[in-house]
Amino acid sequence: MMNHSLPRLFVLIVATGVALSACSTVRQTTSSSSESTRTISAETSAKARTILKEAGLRMSGDSTRAYSYDPPGSLNTNDKPVEFQKKRTFAFAGADVYFSNEFDGARLNDMKMVNDSTFIAVLAPENAPVNYSAWYGFKAWTNASSAKTIRLTLTYREARHRYIPKLSRKPSADWHSWSPIDPASYKVHYDSAGRETTSATLHLTLSPDTLWVSGHELFTSSDFEAWSANLAKLPFVKKSTLGKSSQGKPLIRLDIVEAAPGAPCVVIVSRQHPPEHTGTLALLPFVETLAGDTPLAKEFRQKFRVFVAPCMNPDGVDGGHWRHNAHGVDLNRDWLNFNQPEPRAVRDALLKMRDSLQTRFVFGVDFHTTQHDIFYTLSNPPMNTAADSAEYARNPAYKQYNAAAAERSKFVETWLERTQALFPAYQVTISDSPRTPNGATSGRWFDRELLAPSLTYEVGDETDRELIRQIGVGSAKVLMEMLLKK
Repeated sequence: MMNHSLPRLFVLIVATGVALSACSTVRQTTSSSSESTRTISAETSAKARTILKEAGLRMSGDSTRAYSYDPPGSLNTNDKPVEFQKKRTFAFAGADVYFSNEFDGARLNDMKMVNDSTFIAVLAPENAPVNYSAWYGFKAWTNASSAKTIRLTLTYREARHRYIPKLSRKPSADWHSWSPIDPASYKVHYDSAGRETTSATLHLTLSPDTLWVSGHELFTSSDFEAWSANLAKLPFVKKSTLGKSSQGKPLIRLDIVEAAPGAPCVVIVSRQHPPEHTGTLALLPFVETLAGDTPLAKEFRQKFRVFVAPCMNPDGVDGGHWRHNAHGVDLNRDWLNFNQPEPRAVRDALLKMRDSLQTRFVFGVDFHTTQHDIFYTLSNPPMNTAADSAEYARNPAYKQYNAAAAERSKFVETWLERTQALFPAYQVTISDSPRTPNGATSGRWFDRELLAPSLTYEVGDETDRELIRQIGVGSAKVLMEMLLKK
């Protein structure tokens, strides 16, 4: 996710008294649930408080902590210490309940039992300070012969609750295999002022058939690999690797190539931030439309090529990280210094195309996820102070950059207007910010170094999944039409 102009408040603490006492308002959804799961006794509440205190979580509902959208140190992209979660299964044999984080994309740091039907999940980031995108993912089951309903409260270190739980009995890369939790089984808790979320309580019905619970549908590096391999079956799609991630995983590169080697190029990147799956749900149909079998796509590929880095942070995705790569760094703040191998690999590949093949880049988009759909664009005119000019002096294309800035901005603006026209009921929200010579995000680098009309497409957490697909398809068609007419 990109930077907003105003800081936001985020909650570090868990308002235990509010969180657990409020559980009585959460209704059951199965007839097998017992009355004991609908209320919580004073004894249970006191025990829960003790457990949370021992886990190092604050108790006061009045204590809040202010976080900026980019916490202090975000622009320092040197390696930072990371605490990797321990992969394990939490077995509560007396309750016949089990939880596990032993799969890619999982995040569950600890699990505490209050009684045989009440549990507390403790969730912590890979390192801190960190953006508040507090990810979670785990699976749960019971070996009992009959279904068992439990109360589970999600608590956080260094964060507030954000994601509405998605559930699946048979998870797959297809979002249809997941569904949001029944609202009657889900309660979000707030601080004492009622402003910020602190934690959430879920009522889950467990059986021997494993239940998967996650902040979003799971789509890990193996899913990107399978999707990319399938796309590469097309004769004009080439799958290769850009390099290795911090932990040595391959960084997938896709080239959609039918045009000449030096043909103008569209650049697409995604998943710099691990939990941002709805961005992936837009990326997939967008790329597939460019590689489609329509007359428009065929004509487009005769004149343009496409470069795709679909999963830039496989370590963070598979490790269930909230924001960072395996070196504890926000990759979308490393497009100035390039201290991390992942953005550096993309940069090197694109600069090689620019310098060796004289490739002209005609569009750049980075897919992300945030609370609501929003497009981050760069304003015109660019900043033209003496200091800016000195910074840009290192770039031989500075004069060209300056002269073409208005045209680039207009192209993005028109693309968004035409996409909006396709979906009248869909609100295209734009957040515009000035061009700066030292912007550290991918979109700013595409604009600054590749001279490409660029933006960041943030898809909302809870945007309708079918609508995401439709907009991905429609916006890709608009892009092809505009480039062919340009």
